[in-house]
Amino acid sequence: MPDNTIGTDAPTDAAAFQERAAHYEALVETMETRAETVKRGGGEKKIQKQHDRGKLTARERIAYLLDDPEQFRELGLFAGYEMYEDEGGCPAGGTVMGFGPVSGRECLVVANDATVKAGAWFPITAKKNLRAQEIALENHVPIIYLVDSAGVYLPMQDKIFPDKDDFGRIFRNNAKLSSEGIPQIAAIMGSCVAGGAYLPIMSDEAVIVEGTGSVFLAGPYLVKAAIGEDVEAEELGGATTHTEISGVADYKAEDDEDALDTVRSLVDHHGPVERFGYAQGESTEPAYPAEELYGLYPSKGNEQYDMREILARIIDAGSWTEYKEGYGRTLLTGYARIDGWNVGVVANQRAVVRNKTNHDSKGEIQVGGVIYGDAADKGARFVMNCNQKEIPIIFFQDVTGFMVGKRAEHSGIIKDGAKMVNAVSNSTVPKLTVVVGNSYGAGNYAMCGRAYDPRLVLAWPTAKIAVMGGTQASKVLKQIKVRQLEKQGKELSEEDEEELLSTIQDRYEEQTTPYYAAARLWVDALIDPVDTRDWLSRGLDVVDHNPTLERFNPGVIQT
Repeated sequence: MPDNTIGTDAPTDAAAFQERAAHYEALVETMETRAETVKRGGGEKKIQKQHDRGKLTARERIAYLLDDPEQFRELGLFAGYEMYEDEGGCPAGGTVMGFGPVSGRECLVVANDATVKAGAWFPITAKKNLRAQEIALENHVPIIYLVDSAGVYLPMQDKIFPDKDDFGRIFRNNAKLSSEGIPQIAAIMGSCVAGGAYLPIMSDEAVIVEGTGSVFLAGPYLVKAAIGEDVEAEELGGATTHTEISGVADYKAEDDEDALDTVRSLVDHHGPVERFGYAQGESTEPAYPAEELYGLYPSKGNEQYDMREILARIIDAGSWTEYKEGYGRTLLTGYARIDGWNVGVVANQRAVVRNKTNHDSKGEIQVGGVIYGDAADKGARFVMNCNQKEIPIIFFQDVTGFMVGKRAEHSGIIKDGAKMVNAVSNSTVPKLTVVVGNSYGAGNYAMCGRAYDPRLVLAWPTAKIAVMGGTQASKVLKQIKVRQLEKQGKELSEEDEEELLSTIQDRYEEQTTPYYAAARLWVDALIDPVDTRDWLSRGLDVVDHNPTLERFNPGVIQT
């Protein structure tokens, strides 16, 4: 019988373990503090203004709508983080988004935050809403829009309006969702102006709140300017107009709570929940406490650790079956269960390992966190196996890239890497990605980064996403700058070069923080490592909602 155990007892009494744990706990505390600031949206005055108008805030609306607010899993919380400081900021991209249970059914909820620039759409707002629709399309979960928006943020209209993945794509996706039979419900709980009016009305059903909800292509001021007509907002596009005269909206609500009660009732009247049927057995807790992850992950990015110890605190105890354990050892591949769900696991191994090559008993020392040719070959084959078995794949990223140098190039590292990228690209089973640490260069691609359609991308506070590590990139950029100055007849002293390197490195490091990645939606959520198992379990449940997934065709992938 194979040995299905993984991991060992953590050295919790060791000074190094405790130092690592303290370091990581501080990172988590910083993340949680920043998250609380973001969740306040436009601030207490704007929140009070909402309440004075008899309106709930976006987060209060979601909490009221869900069966259990504690089950809400927010996506894109740090969208727009520190991106629009000149515009006064755009906390959470002016939108609250995530999935949670409504009338016993998993739904995706998107709520405009009217405390942030009256809910106006920034470029990142459009990107975040598109991501929400993408999740609904991929997973066949109903999507609920809680609309309260002043429309496009006009000072940045050129960055929001015209392109393929800009504002207009939202309405195209409305149509696509409906054509796929994926329910869309909109509650119009505030302004809904101009092009933004199409979003709720292209939904399958629309509820509008009397007195505060309004829908029109042009507001009273624009109507006056365009055709000289004087008309009040309520008469032009209020609840009575659209439920009794135009028929644009389907249900009239007295207030926010009434509107949300109506939405809950509509979801309750949906048909059966169809599923693909991914295998889920009995759930077993991990062999070791998740809290030990803090002390197991290094406080410095170049330190070694055994990824098996990380996995042992996430997967079900006794469920691990490793694939090609002795081959391509800088990549771990194996079958496991997470909360009972059968999955394949592809994880970078950050420990330095020794691989036997050419029947040499000594073997070759391989650097942890680097994908070598044999590891890429193993990864490609394992991804195909998971597709044939029809089980989702979980990627745990901590990768500095593919191996470089003469020996690697002569052995065909590009070809081997291409095999793995090809396999991941053509994989038809759902993929979920956890960025544990480094995520550099083509390693990001082979390990299912954002460009490779993972259903969910989670990141720990130690995540770093970039084309290469900061030290290497800074040295390359410094050499380029020095040569430019030399061509101009300028010479730098050793001190000047060191100062230049430091400046470049600081700027580069700033661009590799997890907050920089989350602000641009390269990842869906920054999470506490302790919560990884719960997030993956919920994600696996969501992906199982799509009963029409494409089946694997082994002829697509060339090896």
